[in-house]
Amino acid sequence: MKKLVLLFTILLTINNVYSRRGPNDNKNNKSGGEAPTSAAGCASAVALSVLELNNVRTRIEGTGGSMWQDRSNGISDYEIPKRSNVTDPKFTSIFAGALWMGGQDVNGQLKIAAVRFRAAGNDFWPGPLNTSTAEIDPATCSKYDRFYGVSRAMIDEFNAWYDCSQDPNCNENDEYPGYQIPDEILDWPAHGDISLGQDWHLAPFFDRDGDDFYDPNSGDYPKYDLLGEIDCRTQRDVRLFGDTTIWFVFNDKGNTHSESGGPSIGMEIRGQAFAFATNDEVNDMTFYNYEMINRSTFTLTQTYFGQWVDSDLGGFADDYVGCDASRGLGYCYNGDATDESANGTEGYGTTPPAVGVDFFEGPFADSDGIDNPLTTNIPAALANNGIPYPGLGIGYGDGIVDNERYGMRKFVYYSSPGQHPGDGDPSSALDYYNYLRGVWRDGSNMLWGGNGHFSHPNSSGVPADILFPGDSDPLFWSTQGVTASPANWSEFNEGNPPGDRRFLESAGPFTLEPGAVNDLTVGVVWARAVSGDNWSSVANLLVADDKAQALFDNCFKIAEGPDAPDMAFQELDRELILYLSNKKVSNNYNEAYNQKNP
Repeated sequence: MKKLVLLFTILLTINNVYSRRGPNDNKNNKSGGEAPTSAAGCASAVALSVLELNNVRTRIEGTGGSMWQDRSNGISDYEIPKRSNVTDPKFTSIFAGALWMGGQDVNGQLKIAAVRFRAAGNDFWPGPLNTSTAEIDPATCSKYDRFYGVSRAMIDEFNAWYDCSQDPNCNENDEYPGYQIPDEILDWPAHGDISLGQDWHLAPFFDRDGDDFYDPNSGDYPKYDLLGEIDCRTQRDVRLFGDTTIWFVFNDKGNTHSESGGPSIGMEIRGQAFAFATNDEVNDMTFYNYEMINRSTFTLTQTYFGQWVDSDLGGFADDYVGCDASRGLGYCYNGDATDESANGTEGYGTTPPAVGVDFFEGPFADSDGIDNPLTTNIPAALANNGIPYPGLGIGYGDGIVDNERYGMRKFVYYSSPGQHPGDGDPSSALDYYNYLRGVWRDGSNMLWGGNGHFSHPNSSGVPADILFPGDSDPLFWSTQGVTASPANWSEFNEGNPPGDRRFLESAGPFTLEPGAVNDLTVGVVWARAVSGDNWSSVANLLVADDKAQALFDNCFKIAEGPDAPDMAFQELDRELILYLSNKKVSNNYNEAYNQKNP
């Protein structure tokens, strides 16, 4: 019964509807810069989907590289807590988000792909690239301007039905009367078009008979790890995550880069947005995984991948940002104790919440022939490309050579409009790249103290990679071991003027080779204290993030509860008898359920 309710809810909320062309940006942001390179002439992505399962409802426009924004109306659409009725007040915590990436080719030319609100243009288009030429045509872009939504409950039911159909001791007509394979399974984009040079293996699927061909009638299905057999820490096996999942594919070669203004890279990105339904803090989270493939034939050096967030927490004009260096978490909280409404956006009121993005997993670090250490000895970490905090990467100090992946290596922010020299929205390809590598728009270093800029009277003058870490960086990894003041550095303690903040978590620098495959995985966490000031919810956010990190560390595996039993009633004279039974396909047949929450 529990699974049927979950399946019904997911099918109602995974939608393939379409936004209007010509979106407005209510913040009047513009972009320009260097002359873009020529490309395929694809139309802008217009498809959208809605991720709505737990306590969050949000918009996904991933085929165009953007998230969380209702672009057609120019408003935020990361709704939490989710309304039970559309007439209720709508509270939102994020305005928009997107991937940024950039690096330099052998001639020193900057290649970059980045979007913000897509009001001034686009850097991303739908569809997979040709694996040899890194090209795409408008027809392919149009074909893949859609989302593919499935759920774990749907696949569980399909798998149980198929197993029953192959079992002579199981009658599928009795166990699954009227069952038909859902269109979501039949239409799964498992294969690219090899006549167009696309990768044969596109969306992940379980190949039951091992013939390398997706056929649900032979028991194949979109690949969740149904048995929990895949250990993501020791093997790379692409699969789906979550109780509900939205899969999509996009690239940066479909047309000229009219948002960043920079030359294209040749990236194919396979994304999935997913969520879990739980009874704890995970119920307030959403997650995003991107498989990023460099289809180009050139090598990029000084490359960075980043997650950009415009984190409007209720009313957008009074926010602060900060991060936890030890957790790899960037976050936004209110700049005072009360969050007021602004520009039609509902404020959260007193004791406002905090929202954060945990940068779980980034690109592979360059190979150097050693197991880079996880050590609190900062000189040793710097000398051997190690890290002092687990939140800054994975694979460090595990005894395995050259498996290290970056976590959050830069945490930067800016305001709109800018509040100091070098601040403000990027307006050129170089601006985007400077932010990715932790440099202000005016070319100056970001510095510890004050507002991060040298013009502030409280600036220490010490270059810093991670801004506003509070007390989460006692070893001063952010300043490469150089002690700086204040030791507990936050916007809250500095008393900076609140504003419309955006932040960026980036990973790098690294060398991006042709054909390289990297993953970027982030999770959006949210928490609200029951009392206190604007800082109070940050402590709750850190507790929630620890659960998010534990979930990631366990390969996003959550133990399924026992299947609900079938119920039958027998009516007697002044008596009603209730019969409970479990089918053979149930995970609790003969009351044999026995699982431990990982």
